[in-house]
Amino acid sequence: MKESMISLGQLFFKWRNLMFPLIVFGLFAMFPPAQTILGSSQTETLLDATAITIVALGVLIRMMVIGFFDVVRDGAKKTAHADELFTRGMFGISRNSLYLGNLTIYTGVFMLHGTWPVFVMGVAIFFFIYYAIIFSEEAFLADKFGESFTAYCKHVPRLLPKLSNRAEATSGMQFSWKRAVYGEYNIIGQALLMVALTLWYESYTVTGLSMPPLSVAVLLIGGIIFVLAIRTLKRR
Repeated sequence: MKESMISLGQLFFKWRNLMFPLIVFGLFAMFPPAQTILGSSQTETLLDATAITIVALGVLIRMMVIGFFDVVRDGAKKTAHADELFTRGMFGISRNSLYLGNLTIYTGVFMLHGTWPVFVMGVAIFFFIYYAIIFSEEAFLADKFGESFTAYCKHVPRLLPKLSNRAEATSGMQFSWKRAVYGEYNIIGQALLMVALTLWYESYTVTGLSMPPLSVAVLLIGGIIFVLAIRTLKRR
């Protein structure tokens, strides 16, 4: 079973950038977004606000990781790769803190859609995919770092953060918001895009109008301006 998960994880890691948007698009296409929750539009609005907060929390988790030190996030040639074992910063609280951020973002997006089938299936699919990827990466790290990785696993949980480790994990480290924003501006832009498109889809199912509402247009334009501005500053 574990060997199968490792093989699946390697496959998922290689194709995740294509696979993840297709999964979200497929689920959203099968089920139109909810217009009310329990027959109440006010409850649906409250759920939307909660979902957007969860998406923002996921982005913040990723920014907290990169704010302590930047790391290579795409492996090498679409496979797991590591020149050193990162055990400090947010990695001293959760071994897969970047993936924790990703899962939090997707959970918020599926909640924003507002239908139980999309939320349950979406969260279940993404947790399965990420756990398969984690198993494949753990096999690689155990083989490369041996006892050091084993000791690290005993001290730091796989996914859910152990906040009592925070002081030890970040001792002597300097957090940089500039590094966090420069390192994660694409994720911030993608999160804004997913939220805006989901709200636009929801508006379309209610009104039938193809033009986005003003709030959605502000999110879309603001996200594009933000990404272009940070990209320009990085080049300078």
